[in-house]
Amino acid sequence: MSSSKKTRTEENTIIENITTGQERAFYGSKNVVFKNITIKGIEQGESAFKECRNITIEDSIIYLNYCIWHCVNLNIYRTTIDESSRATLWYCDNVDIVDCKLNGVKECRNCTNLKIKDSIINSDEFGWQNEGVKLINCKLFGVYHFLSSSNITLDNVEVKAKYIFQYSNNVNLYNVTIDTKDCLWHAKNAYCKNCTFTGEYLAWYSENVVLENCHIDSIQPLCYCKKLRLINCTMKNSNLAFEYSDVEADIHSHVDSIRNVLSGKIIVDSLGEYVQDEHVYDCKGIVETRNKK
Repeated sequence: MSSSKKTRTEENTIIENITTGQERAFYGSKNVVFKNITIKGIEQGESAFKECRNITIEDSIIYLNYCIWHCVNLNIYRTTIDESSRATLWYCDNVDIVDCKLNGVKECRNCTNLKIKDSIINSDEFGWQNEGVKLINCKLFGVYHFLSSSNITLDNVEVKAKYIFQYSNNVNLYNVTIDTKDCLWHAKNAYCKNCTFTGEYLAWYSENVVLENCHIDSIQPLCYCKKLRLINCTMKNSNLAFEYSDVEADIHSHVDSIRNVLSGKIIVDSLGEYVQDEHVYDCKGIVETRNKK
């Protein structure tokens, strides 16, 4: 380790100004505030903060792998996880992250009660198999996010990815923009308000999804859905929508085409085409234009 300063307050030990690459450098620490820590060195040591309790990490940077595992009651402020880091934060409980940059591969997996605010996340695989996640005022980039996670809330978040919320449960989205290929596939119990979805194949095979005041710009969206509901939504560049879906929808825009609605009722301002081609299910859904039935 480089030279450091270690002080104590009434409640916490303060450790600051350290650069270390040692294996398990701070293993099992309790009631410690770490300031200006750099996890880097020729030793390439892993698990620097493993099994810690009640710790805060401030103004630091992490380059090495598996750095924060099995920690409880963790605060991370103004800290960067470098893109060279892998699987930095796993199996943690009660985590508060503010004003950070999370750039490592496979970030934040198998965590509970994870809150991230005012941060930028650029990770190919982020947020898998978590229970209780909140993102507020964040930007999220990468490939595959929130696989098999539950109790997720995003508020004022910008997302650009390929896949997001697959097999997720209890998803709440407010003021979120999502540019993706597959979003909410096989998801259950999702409520989305004032959101924009751009991409392809939105929410196929989902169940109990509600979209309110949302804009959808998606190729072949919302097919094979159960208990789907759209309230005061708009659509653009969306074709062959709602195939084999059980849906109640109030759409205040033109829709290019709708195909073989399984059940329910869809009302649109105008419709390019209702495609009723070969189908294997008994499709009884009703499609109406607002001024012409």
